Amino acid sequence: MNRIILHIDMNSYFASVEQQANPFLRGKAIGVTGKRKERSVVAAASREAKKLGVKTAMSTWEAKRILPSIILVAGDPEKYGDITRRFNAIFRDYTPLVEQFSVDESFLDVTDVAQDYLGATAIALAIRERLRTECGDFITASIGIAPNKLLAKLASETVKPSGLTVVRPHEAIALLDRCALQDLCGIGPRIADRLGDLGIRSFAQLRQFPLDTLAAEFKSYGLWLHNAAHGIGDDTVSPDAEDPKSVGHSYTLPADTSDPTVVQRHLLALCDKVAWRLRRDGFAARCVTAYVRFGDFSGAGKQHRFQEPTNNGLELFKIAWGLIRQNGSDVSLKQIRLVGISASGLITGSRPTSLFRKDRNVVSTLHALDKLQTRFGDRAWTRASLLSTNVLERTSGFHYDHEL
Repeated sequence: MNRIILHIDMNSYFASVEQQANPFLRGKAIGVTGKRKERSVVAAASREAKKLGVKTAMSTWEAKRILPSIILVAGDPEKYGDITRRFNAIFRDYTPLVEQFSVDESFLDVTDVAQDYLGATAIALAIRERLRTECGDFITASIGIAPNKLLAKLASETVKPSGLTVVRPHEAIALLDRCALQDLCGIGPRIADRLGDLGIRSFAQLRQFPLDTLAAEFKSYGLWLHNAAHGIGDDTVSPDAEDPKSVGHSYTLPADTSDPTVVQRHLLALCDKVAWRLRRDGFAARCVTAYVRFGDFSGAGKQHRFQEPTNNGLELFKIAWGLIRQNGSDVSLKQIRLVGISASGLITGSRPTSLFRKDRNVVSTLHALDKLQTRFGDRAWTRASLLSTNVLERTSGFHYDHEL
């Protein structure tokens, strides 16, 4: 039997939350930015700003050029995280099969509770009303209902804001043929360009294209493209989040700098944050990648694999700083705009007990500090060398604590 999947996508999410929280922002063109408005991007634009040409991911200076009257609001990630938890709790009142896809969108499998598409529509309308009463009038969503996640997400994108689009199995092809290739989640600009080189510019042409040729060009992704053009997609809603493949953090510095000390301090702060999240979630990393972006927006990165997995921030920092120095860049000569670190090759389980007392003392100290952070938050302690270094939370991503 075909599943019945809802995709619920919150409209202009961060901006809507800000307008709900602050009546003075309602009806005005606003853009939610990162920690520093002058060196950031628009993480979300209000409906009013979008109508006047401001787009998500646009730099703040460009948004100001297009719309000088735009009000830039520094994002509040914890506020958005709270609303996300609220609306997912509402969803779980209707079905236990809720999969959070990002901070502002989720999939729901309502097959058993709805029984048919009329029942699914009734659930969607009930959810919309509860969002209004429990989260606020400005917290609205576009909802797509379809037999799989791929089509449900496409359906939710077709009418915004506050749309409700139902796509029954026999209507899948008609929906696809009304859409451009890049409207489908999974077909980005590069894939679209490669398809264009093959003479494929629509889903109708993609359906007619030989599967063996697609497979030769795109390998296993060719089968996914073939199936997508026929409306075939994943219909499994997984309520349990998968383990992350990596844990990372990047940070745009307050100003471009060639001072190694400034770069080192921010890198150490990032390494401590990444290490805390590794320990909190029961992981250790076998690989670390460090990267920088320069003032001219060029960048460089390098990777190192550990002999023994680690979740110690200082160990991550020592390797990461060495990698940055090996990037072919003299930190004292180049202006650095952004620094970042990513820990990958994650494994679970406790690390073997060291034979050396110094190492055991470090583990014991970290364990005590972790208890402090668990109880009082991730700012419960800091290194003396980082007292003047403040890494602010960013307003983007899946969670506000930067999980990748």
